[in-house]
Amino acid sequence: MNTTGSTSQTRKVLVVGLGASGRAVCQLLLRQGHEVIATDMNDLASFDSSIKDLQDKGCRLRLGGHRREDFVNAAQIIVSPGVPLDLEELRHAAGQGVEIIGELEWSWRQVKRPTIAITGTNGKTTTTSLVGEILNASGRQAFVGGNIGTPLSQWLLGNQEADLLVLEVSSFQLDTAPTFRPDVGVLLNISEDHLDRYSSFQAYVDSKLSLFLHQMPEDVAILNMDDPECYKNRSRVPSRLLTFSRRFPDAHAFCQDGLMSVQIPGKQRLELDLRHCALHGPHNEENIMAAVLVCAVLGAPRATIEQVLNRYRGLPHRLERVRTWHGIAFYDDSKGTNVGAVVKALENFSQPVWLLAGGRDKQGSYEPLADPIRAKVRGLFLYGEAGPRLYDELGQLVPSELLNNLEDAFNRAVAQARAGDVILLSPACSSFDQYASYAQRGDHFKRLVNELAG
Repeated sequence: MNTTGSTSQTRKVLVVGLGASGRAVCQLLLRQGHEVIATDMNDLASFDSSIKDLQDKGCRLRLGGHRREDFVNAAQIIVSPGVPLDLEELRHAAGQGVEIIGELEWSWRQVKRPTIAITGTNGKTTTTSLVGEILNASGRQAFVGGNIGTPLSQWLLGNQEADLLVLEVSSFQLDTAPTFRPDVGVLLNISEDHLDRYSSFQAYVDSKLSLFLHQMPEDVAILNMDDPECYKNRSRVPSRLLTFSRRFPDAHAFCQDGLMSVQIPGKQRLELDLRHCALHGPHNEENIMAAVLVCAVLGAPRATIEQVLNRYRGLPHRLERVRTWHGIAFYDDSKGTNVGAVVKALENFSQPVWLLAGGRDKQGSYEPLADPIRAKVRGLFLYGEAGPRLYDELGQLVPSELLNNLEDAFNRAVAQARAGDVILLSPACSSFDQYASYAQRGDHFKRLVNELAG
């Protein structure tokens, strides 16, 4: 359990990146009486009035670029998750011995709360949200946030009413969290992602596994035994290991044919029927098993777990059924920003799929998509910056077209699909070539679907 409190010693602190979490950190540092400098590559016109409020409170701003002297003269540097760690100024400061940590690490050091941290290439938002729903329904007061919703630093600005933290944690956050120690850590899966930021897949794997690095034997680690990387690296967990699986009946949580059994040493066995659960699909069975393990460890009653599972409908843009039109089912999986997510999405369909994919390339391999495409996909409609590479690597597998944008891809799919088919947006890429976020991309797709006449 985290027992670290804030320090009263005044220091010169540099905050790098002025997104929501960076601005919240600045406010907290100013409250504590620190000398605060904040730097961002964006200029003043890119920010709202909150940036002026920071300045009025005494924060010195460096906008439109970074100054090396600010980095080397700081006692501590706090970086936002989106800031690349190979930034020249950061490397130089590290060489001078300046402590560099992330917003998650800094905020967590201020809090004295039991912490549940959930990571994975895919499924972490759904799992984090589900854990929070179950715990709050069972009478616990859980803050749910981190990499989703409210950053921990923003929550700290408020009244801090919670008896535990349920945090979604990204690999970027873990890379700057040198002492972060969750009481319960969950690793859902690891597949290729963010290779535009990591030097190799192994570096990305190591980042995810660092979730457990500082755990002690009394802490709990929860791993997916069906995921090859989780299974292979299970011996790297230093804490009490709990497992979940759809293949290994001796896992602590096992699911088969919609029936789930949970057996945690020292606790009563749980039997749950997932056939009435509002979340569907093999990938959601894994998310549910992980969430139930967390909540069972923390003593949530079986009746509450089952009640929440039966009503919880998941989050937007995650294999979200939008509409059926002329017998064609449309699914928005815009959050499917990597290859592993698309593989999981395709597992859910037995009917023919017309797949819309593309966006900004993350430099990973598209090879894992080959067999699922051959088995499930009737046609590919590829667009955006990654479109040409996707077309070169996958276009020969099934009939494929290379288009300029999502709307063109959508229109071509609608023209060819027939009753009983599925049109699926599951891009395998980030959205940032043509959209501000995966949510904006998904909303555009849903608008196109809902505008279909007749």
